[in-house]
Amino acid sequence: MFVADYSFFQHQHEKISHPVYFRGEGPPVIVMHELPGMVPECLAFAERLEAAGFSVYLPLFFGKPGQSPAFVGPFLTVCIRREFSIFAKKQTSPVVNWLRSLCQHLYAEHGGKGVGAIGMCMTGGFAIPMMVEPSLVAPVLSQPATPPNLGKSYQTAFGCSEEDLAHARHRAQTENIPIKAYRFSQDKLVPRARMEAYQAYFGEYFQYQELDCARQKPYGKGCHSVFTLDYVDEPGHPTQEALQDLIEYLKKQLI
Repeated sequence: MFVADYSFFQHQHEKISHPVYFRGEGPPVIVMHELPGMVPECLAFAERLEAAGFSVYLPLFFGKPGQSPAFVGPFLTVCIRREFSIFAKKQTSPVVNWLRSLCQHLYAEHGGKGVGAIGMCMTGGFAIPMMVEPSLVAPVLSQPATPPNLGKSYQTAFGCSEEDLAHARHRAQTENIPIKAYRFSQDKLVPRARMEAYQAYFGEYFQYQELDCARQKPYGKGCHSVFTLDYVDEPGHPTQEALQDLIEYLKKQLI
């Protein structure tokens, strides 16, 4: 789990540029880090996907790769950067255009069936508007926490334009693309009402798995970051079962 084991390149689209760290062989999967940054637990998650047979690509939006978890600094950074619209209820963040461009780049490099994308926490809902890009065929939402839970009207908001939302539903229906989603049962940062709203909008194409928060307590873990900070690497644990479900989904969509 060392950043030195990763290669990287700088990807630019229009006025946005970010480094992208990558490793592995196989179909491409984009892993978008959470608010604490590209922490060691995020790298460990990427390496589990690599071990399952995928090439993993990790865009670095802020901070340093492999850094210790931090919240206040990254939160302020995200708030002032114009490429993120984390408080908007019906607006797609500009960085999503950059992510679509990254999908195009990876599809040109790898070919095959397409690209997977996993968003988490502040990036949790990004895979939905990324579906405007035709090469994205495996969208995953893990604890989609934006826009923040600031009131009832925010609880059912997706942080995505109505046009992008409609495009995603059209592709799901016409191309038979399932949308995977994961959330802990007691996650206060991600209201259950939001997941129910996704389910109502996408219907059978939204495949939502809720993890029992009570199973976290014996391990001293929280109930937010399904695949990273709150992941428990133990057979039969809900987070490991969710990871296996995710891997099976990615294989079905990409291999």
